[in-house]
Amino acid sequence: MTELDPARDDELAQQSRRGDPRALAVLYCRHAPALLGYLEHTLGERADAEDVLHESFLRLFEGRGRYRSRGRFREWLFTVATRIARDRVRTAQRRDRLANAAADELAPARGDLPDERAAAGELAERVESVLHDLPEPYAAVFHLRVRERFSYREIAAITGEPEGTLRSRVHHALKRVRHALTKRESNPRPSRRSPDR
Repeated sequence: MTELDPARDDELAQQSRRGDPRALAVLYCRHAPALLGYLEHTLGERADAEDVLHESFLRLFEGRGRYRSRGRFREWLFTVATRIARDRVRTAQRRDRLANAAADELAPARGDLPDERAAAGELAERVESVLHDLPEPYAAVFHLRVRERFSYREIAAITGEPEGTLRSRVHHALKRVRHALTKRESNPRPSRRSPDR
């Protein structure tokens, strides 16, 4: 992961708001991959996630939204994207369809993988399945905390939720993941053996 410089982000954000497309391009390269991953988990569909991603950066470039240089550009960007995503989910009413589409996208190709890699793929699939079965607020907070490593204070600023609520959601999400992993270990798949000669 590239080392991020909040002061440099502030400088680039100000240049971008003054109409410098190069500054916007640098910010996009620095923050788009992590934001896209978060939005995919929130919305469930890559095309929708990309739309929200582009809209978030467009708002910066067009001067919409109030960003003040405080060394918190990343937090501001995730907050703007979260609001856009919530509006999209509310107006579209597509949560069930998105969950089904996301499950199809996450199924790994098996091919001729060795047994250990196939087992790791199954484990990853089980974890992703658990996360996709969580209510959207739980999955989104889990992604921000565990995968993007935001602090609870930062997540509270992004989502507008109290820190205690966020901690509880992450705790319950982790319990479900642990339960799924424990269940797999207690019910291992039978190993395939070659017939004896």
